[in-house]
Amino acid sequence: MTPNVRTFRAADSNAALAAVKAALGSEAVILATRSVDGGLFRRSEVEITAALGPIEEDLPRARPRPRTGAAALAAHAAANPELRLPEPLASGAGASRSAPPSTRPPDEDPLTAEVRYLRRSVEEARHALAAVTREARAGRDMQLPPAAAEVHARLTGRGVESALAEGLVRSALDSAGADPVGILRVVRDLLGERLVPCRAPWLHDGRHVIAVVGPTGVGKTTTLAKMAARAILEAKKRVAFVTLDTYRVGATEQLARYGEIMGAPVLVARDRGELTRAMERVADADLVLVDTAGRSSPEDVTRQAALVRTISRVQLHLVVSAATGAHELAAVADRYRALQPDRLVVTKVDEAAGPGGILSASVRICRPISCVADGQRVPEDLHALTGPQLVELVAGADEPA
Repeated sequence: MTPNVRTFRAADSNAALAAVKAALGSEAVILATRSVDGGLFRRSEVEITAALGPIEEDLPRARPRPRTGAAALAAHAAANPELRLPEPLASGAGASRSAPPSTRPPDEDPLTAEVRYLRRSVEEARHALAAVTREARAGRDMQLPPAAAEVHARLTGRGVESALAEGLVRSALDSAGADPVGILRVVRDLLGERLVPCRAPWLHDGRHVIAVVGPTGVGKTTTLAKMAARAILEAKKRVAFVTLDTYRVGATEQLARYGEIMGAPVLVARDRGELTRAMERVADADLVLVDTAGRSSPEDVTRQAALVRTISRVQLHLVVSAATGAHELAAVADRYRALQPDRLVVTKVDEAAGPGGILSASVRICRPISCVADGQRVPEDLHALTGPQLVELVAGADEPA
């Protein structure tokens, strides 16, 4: 007879056991217990899997194991990847390092493997056909020679705006001739003049104040958390957060959670007076990071930037998402250009089908790129790239055959 297997969750083990007894009676058999982390806004719970009836031999029986502090932290990090910190910050000096359990996947069904192979082949063929089409269109519509059309197709395939790609290729034609490798080499040099790196924002000497602005959803708060963690780990700086984002639901709580993990104070400012007092309270911090809300209307953007600019010697970083595409990046850059941002931060490179679209923002803002984010891990997925690395991000690593 198949046992009646059910799962119960409660705030603690006593409440969970009471729920098991109420539902299945005193004859219930406990099969498994585990702690379920609640994430940012919910408390953790205890989960118990129990059964009523005969238990087959192949039904898994869990053996309760004591949860060490390191294990609890690992479980919390797994449930909250956006809050994951590197080992020096996330674990204590005495944390044990046990080998991870084997996670070898079960043997894959041959039909599933064949379908996956066919899908990959179709996708590769689709990309190859798109590249040929772009190259043919560049040669026909723009009257580019074959070598230049090949490089133009390469750039647009990586997300560069067609007009920008054409301008780069035509400038390179004058000195490189009909050699596609030579054209691409010159194009890389031209890109190097337009993609200017700068020192990592978490490595500045002395007191430093950084404020981020940008559209909603580009990852401003997470980027600030990454900067803070890097400053604490790599430069041993004292960090403080100030947030002006009182519009977005949960924004303050999210930043407060980061601050709690890092031991950094988090202050909220709703107007100029509160902002002034907040800056006075964090005067002893080496790095002050100011978060803002993503606003859509030009009036709100201007008003928010004017408030941020009241901070003495603040450095304004415009945060843009590489995943939005070249035309959207161009529109964002045009919208925020009047604020005269000091630096450009690029996020969500890992989600971008064509990361070359960041060129659209760079040429319109004309400011150095301070860092690039390519994931949600804090702070591993934040990098201060060199000039050649930025060029490779836009144009790709390998040269055409």
